[in-house]
Amino acid sequence: MKKLMSLFLAAMMVAGLTACGSTANTGTAGGSASGSDAASADYSVVTEDTAAKTVKIFAEVNGKYFTEVTRHGVVFAKGSNGEKSILRALCSEKDFYQGMIDIGGVPGDNLSLPCDNGAVIEGDKLGITVSWDGSNGEIPFENCVKTGSGEPYQMDARFGGNIKHAYAANTGCIFCLDSCPVGITSNAAYGFGVVEKDKTEQFYGNPDVLPEDGTLVTVTFTLEA
Repeated sequence: MKKLMSLFLAAMMVAGLTACGSTANTGTAGGSASGSDAASADYSVVTEDTAAKTVKIFAEVNGKYFTEVTRHGVVFAKGSNGEKSILRALCSEKDFYQGMIDIGGVPGDNLSLPCDNGAVIEGDKLGITVSWDGSNGEIPFENCVKTGSGEPYQMDARFGGNIKHAYAANTGCIFCLDSCPVGITSNAAYGFGVVEKDKTEQFYGNPDVLPEDGTLVTVTFTLEA
């Protein structure tokens, strides 16, 4: 009897420890996740708010592009361009696209492949912000980018759509820094190819604004009237 009671108590203790270690926190982006929180949190989620017209995703800062030129703003980590962007997204571009559709976004779908140099993306206009623990609120994405010329980075973000091209290319591109025929969203303030072809612009992550390499952030996309 005593042996059975001992086994019962041991089983209860194990169950209690397991339950205490299962808490997840996916609502706040701060420093790099670690320990049991990192194991249990699902940072691949896409959070939609149809009333506020927002889609929120998690991403990590890629400090490589504080000093190297890129045309990629936010890219899914598992896409072929996953290591080429200022922010490494933890959700897929396909799930993000569906989130934009769910909140009522209308894609432009006006660019073809191959794309003419200088072509400009269309689609619903967007506001994009970034936040993290210690950011003191939402930081406009344009503030997170610096240019080689020292001029302010211009922003006219659009829901380009491009979902057929996204499936064909599997680059993972969620937000491109110039107009793009593959990225789900991109920037109509700059025509396609200004970075990689004409070299008329050079874009970098802004280390004076963004937190350090590897920091977990939340990126918010808002449909604008």
